[in-house]
Amino acid sequence: MRRRPGLLVVPGDDFDIRPGRSRDSGARSWRKATSLVGRVLQVSRRAGFTPLGRGRAGRGTGHLGRGGRAALRSRRNAFRRRVVVKARVVRHRGARFRSAPLARHVAYLERDGVTRDGSQGQMFDGQSDRADGDAFAQRCEDDRHHFRFIVSPEDASELADLRAFTRELMEDMASDLDTRLDWVAVDHWNTGNPHIHVLVRGTAEDGRDLVIDRGYISEGLRARAEERATIELGPRSERDIRQALRREVDAERWTGLDRRLQKQRDANGVVDLRPEGASGRRKDRTFLIGRARVLERMGLAEQVGPASWTLAQELEPTLRELGDRGDIIRTMHRAMAAQEHGGDVGRFSVHARSGDERVTGRLVERGLHDELTGGAYAIVDGIDGRTHHLRFPDIERTGDAAPGAIVETGTWTDRKGRQQTSLLTRSDLSIASQIEAGGATWLDRQLVSPEPHPLAGGFGSEVRDAMARRAAVLIDGGLARRQGQRIVFARGLLDTLRDRELAEAGNALAARHGGIVQPVGAGDHVAGIYRKRVTLASGRFAMIDNGVGFQLVPWRQDLEHRLGQDVTGRINQRGGVDWSFARSRGPAL
Repeated sequence: MRRRPGLLVVPGDDFDIRPGRSRDSGARSWRKATSLVGRVLQVSRRAGFTPLGRGRAGRGTGHLGRGGRAALRSRRNAFRRRVVVKARVVRHRGARFRSAPLARHVAYLERDGVTRDGSQGQMFDGQSDRADGDAFAQRCEDDRHHFRFIVSPEDASELADLRAFTRELMEDMASDLDTRLDWVAVDHWNTGNPHIHVLVRGTAEDGRDLVIDRGYISEGLRARAEERATIELGPRSERDIRQALRREVDAERWTGLDRRLQKQRDANGVVDLRPEGASGRRKDRTFLIGRARVLERMGLAEQVGPASWTLAQELEPTLRELGDRGDIIRTMHRAMAAQEHGGDVGRFSVHARSGDERVTGRLVERGLHDELTGGAYAIVDGIDGRTHHLRFPDIERTGDAAPGAIVETGTWTDRKGRQQTSLLTRSDLSIASQIEAGGATWLDRQLVSPEPHPLAGGFGSEVRDAMARRAAVLIDGGLARRQGQRIVFARGLLDTLRDRELAEAGNALAARHGGIVQPVGAGDHVAGIYRKRVTLASGRFAMIDNGVGFQLVPWRQDLEHRLGQDVTGRINQRGGVDWSFARSRGPAL
């Protein structure tokens, strides 16, 4: 080794580099390390981990944020345990955030049915298993932004403690970003692969905005998570790797093999997998060829020579969409498994946009289609005999009805004059509950309508049967009569049923809260404090307390933001209320 003039050389600095083949060959070398420390270091080296230290890290300059140097040091290795990390930066401004604020997102993450035993989720942080998610949301109110991460270890179910894993990962992240982090997280077990949702406040320890380097978000944090999983579970074996590749060959989604095929295209766009080709000498050549042949059958690749293919330009978006659709079908099949007519895939209808056609039916399930962006979905068992998967920009657009309620897609105009779509609740009562109900039900409206909804098979058949049974109940009550093959309903049937139910509900509320119920009609003024929403068979009503008594008037979503506040309005000719605070036509019943 040649020494530069003036350079102080300490004995031991000289060394010769003699390249040779790696002797770390799997399980045999794993047994060589006898101490715990030795095994940990061995796993770290095999996983390609370069120690990042505990010093000041990646503050970044210009457009670069914290963690830049840590991102540059991260390296991937086939033997590492795989972890998927999804991230999103959410800015605290604009109509989109106002419609779906952080507190609402926290509430959704802590919903029922997400834990290992199917109970309600619970936020945790670095110190406690019972963190206050609402308090975290309040601390974030004046921040410019916050971060949302979903961390999904491939072998999450094998980890001893998912929360301990998360705490260690967040300690690593704080070290890489050189700041203490204010964060909360919740572990979800309601999917095929357990995962963790992490919310990080967008303010650093010094009070400035926390800006994280893009490379760290996309690569560095994932590398840290994979390092942690590998240290605990050990590296993937050659057998594990080959099994994973074998599954990717036939997968109807975007895979790592597809990414490698794209990277191995030459200047002419050809992937040459011949043994003598540039890409053909890889030991996983068999899997790459198998994947190329599958893509060819799918119309996404074309063979141009022996073991040589060109790839479709739209390869990645097509496969991602295909994978997305597969996830939707699995979600629909699971949701419909408990329904009377089951999960018949032939009846499934997936809507790219929820406003393409009017859908009416029974709400089966709703949730977040994308838990990072807040994009939502609803599954509706339609009266047209189909099961519909509808998408919405946020969970608020899906309403708040319970599964079993009768819902319908409806359009409305926002403040900027744009058409929007929401899922409207037509009845909070299930079909079975409506048959004997005392109020004016959705079934009654179908019975007296000159143009009732057309009914097909599936849930449509259930509705047809329920309508016949409801008609029999009305006949027994003197509100309808048979005339040959026809059924003649009493004049003003809906008003009669609704007035009866409102009178009963008003008396019950008066006995419970005091005051007297004050009837209202078209043109009447409505004023007072909005106390609560009252759900009846006839629909949803708002209890307006004017100090002397109260009025029960048709409810709408706008009122929920004014619970406990003074409101004023006037009953219109349609029976609804024109509220003075309404500036746009929002979704209403």
